[in-house]
Amino acid sequence: MWESVDVEIVREVDPSAIGPFENADAEDGILLNHAYVDMRGYSIADARQLVAEEAELLQEIGAICDDDDDRLVELLDEIYESCSELGGFDVGTGGAIYALSAAGAAPISSCNGGLLGEAPHSSQVPHILFSVDRERLAPILAAAEAAEVGLLNNSGHVEVFADRIPKLNAFAERLLIELER
Repeated sequence: MWESVDVEIVREVDPSAIGPFENADAEDGILLNHAYVDMRGYSIADARQLVAEEAELLQEIGAICDDDDDRLVELLDEIYESCSELGGFDVGTGGAIYALSAAGAAPISSCNGGLLGEAPHSSQVPHILFSVDRERLAPILAAAEAAEVGLLNNSGHVEVFADRIPKLNAFAERLLIELER
């Protein structure tokens, strides 16, 4: 059903290695991502809506992946042409981007690892690079553990990654649960 990448899932985040993300860093086109868009400040309600929409889409994609390649290509074309669904992000990353924003993080870059769609991808692993204050890390760590996704420090930031696209949506769902505790 869902293609998987061979990546070791580890959760090894050193909070002291996370650098601050200043407002000046939030300008469009930062060095780490020239297509950067400031996604900070979304609410749990915003995130919950997008995570649910993405979950439905992932179910639809999962149901047709093996049976109808033409329908899958058609559906992906519709999604990427409209750019409105899932916030314009790669399928599988939008929900987690919004959930991280609701958790007080600053999403920096993302990619679904090229596991779905034909557009060029910057990574072979589904991931999201983000910055977060150390005090806001606990629910993110708990959600990563529950969803069985990885977390690592990456150049003063944190990167969440998965071996399969749907796991990022599961991470997002779990993160919203953690935030409401």
